[in-house]
This record gives sequence, C-alpha cells and structure tokens, in this order.
Amino acid sequence: MTMLDLFVTEFQQLRTAADKGPRTEEASRLRRKVVRKEIGMAIVALGAMAMFFHAAQGFAFLGT
Repeated sequence: MTMLDLFVTEFQQLRTAADKGPRTEEASRLRRKVVRKEIGMAIVALGAMAMFFHAAQGFAFLGT
C-alpha cells in the first residue's frame, strides 16, 4: 500500500507542476511525463486485475 501511496503522491505533484506556469519546455516535458505515468498506472492496474482474476479462478476450482 505504501508503494501505491508514493505513486499517487508523485503523480499529484507532477500534475500540479505541469498545470501551473506558462507553457514552456519544462511544462511540456512534465505534461508528457504525466501522460506516461497515467498510461503506466493503467497497465499496472490491468495486470493486477488479470492476476487477481486468475487467482480467483484457481480458488473457485478448489471450492468445487
């Protein structure tokens, strides 16, 4: 859970830094970094969902 909290906190800091200030090179770089983080978070969530789904199928088989 701590790793997830760290990830979310860093994401919020990046989002805030990318949203404030003029549209400079630094702001553009931070926006791209935020987009890459969002994509990474979605991939991690899908992987975790698939893993838990697979584990649930295994446990359901044991119960029958």
